[in-house]
Formats: sequence, C-alpha cells, structure tokens
Amino acid sequence: MSEMTKYARVSRVEDFFKVLLTKYGVSENIFVSRLPVTIKSSWNDMVLIDVGKGVNRNAYRSFSVNIFLYGRPIGSLQQKNVKVIDAMEQKLLTAITECHDNHYHPVTSWSDSDYDTTRNFHYNVLNFQVLVND
Repeated sequence: MSEMTKYARVSRVEDFFKVLLTKYGVSENIFVSRLPVTIKSSWNDMVLIDVGKGVNRNAYRSFSVNIFLYGRPIGSLQQKNVKVIDAMEQKLLTAITECHDNHYHPVTSWSDSDYDTTRNFHYNVLNFQVLVND
C-alpha cells in the first residue's frame, strides 16, 4: 500500500513489541500472531503479541495491539497463578512507561482476564493503542 511508511507495518510493530518485551524480561516464551500448537510442560508463562490492522490518521498511523500474558494454573484446583501473571504485567507496564522510541508511542487502553480452555492457562490481556510516525 502506498500509504505504508517505513515504520508503520504490522510486522515492524510486532517486532517492536517482541524486542521491547524481551529486553524487559517479560517472558522467555514470546510469540507473535499465534501460540504454538505444542506447549512444553516446563513453561509456566507465555506471551502472545497480536497486532491489528493499522489505520491511517494522516500525520501518523495507529495500531491496536493486544498483549496476552499467560500463566500456568497452580494446584489441583487449577487456580490462577496471580503471582506469575502479575510479575509479567508489571514488567510489561514498566517497559511501556520507560519506552522512549522515536517512532512508536504505545498508550495503555484497557485490560481484561480470562481462562484459555484449549491451553489450560489463565491469562490477562492488555490492549495498547500505538501511534507510529516516521
């Protein structure tokens, strides 16, 4: 698309978040677009980065990004591992707060939580609106 810029591409927004989350140690298991089919039993946490389409706002582009923070349940009652998910969420929010990138400007929009019955993991999801300029 001719309106695409050097930085306002889905793959570059995905990479921006993957690098940022890796730098802040949010998880060792960070995935983009979809989680793997097989989840190793040694994994207690995982992150999924899901970037939606960009919208042209003339002077900049805007992307909606969902970050899913997954934590393996604990105990025979499969309780939410709040400690693990909260630690990941704190690192993510610190990364966003301390982010001073010249091209990507993420702003926290909303958050929610749920249970993924397919993977048997609880998760919190945080949504960010990302403004991208060149």
